[in-house]
This record gives sequence, structure tokens and C-alpha cells, in this order.
Amino acid sequence: MKKMHVTGIVLGACLVISGAVPATAHTTAEHHKGQDATVTAGKKAPKQWKGYGVTVKRDSLGLITVDGKPAAQEEVTEKATAYQQGLFTVIFYKSGKVALMNQGQFVGYLK
Repeated sequence: MKKMHVTGIVLGACLVISGAVPATAHTTAEHHKGQDATVTAGKKAPKQWKGYGVTVKRDSLGLITVDGKPAAQEEVTEKATAYQQGLFTVIFYKSGKVALMNQGQFVGYLK
């Protein structure tokens, strides 16, 4: 008889605990819903810079191309991020400027 009573208490406790799970799951879903909005807002709109006979594009995923060829991320600092494609190095400064280098020589800023 005691075994059945203990089993009933354990089952009752399980029901109480399982009843609380959907509320927690709902809270978690709301939390992730807010994160989804942040991730969507974090995507950058496609941009294009031209100058010195070169076209540099950043697509909506953040991928960089130089004259249609993908560039590899070379260096990240506090002030800038550099990408390289062939002989070209493109530097994206946090201030918004985009510099072009050819074989290590500064060419100029793209617009």
C-alpha cells in the first residue's frame, strides 16, 4: 500500500512540474522572438563603392566582392576591417570610409 501511495505522489509531482513547463517554454519563445528581431535588424543592406576602375560590393549577408570576385577577410582591428582579393586590399573603416590599396600601395578612398 505504501508503494502505491508514493507512486501517486511522484506522479502528482510530475504533473505539477509538467504543467509549469509550457509557461517556461512560452517565456523562452518570447525571449527568442526578441532576438530574431535583433538578428534581422543586424543584416546590412547591400552597398556598392566605385573608384579607380574598381567596384566593391557588400551583399546583404556581409560578403565582400571586388569586381565580382569574393574577397577574404584579412585583418580586424578596433578601427577597421581589411579584405583582400588578388592584388587589391579593401579597408572598411568604422567611420564609414572605404580605402583601396593595390599591391600594398594606397590608391585612394572609394565612393
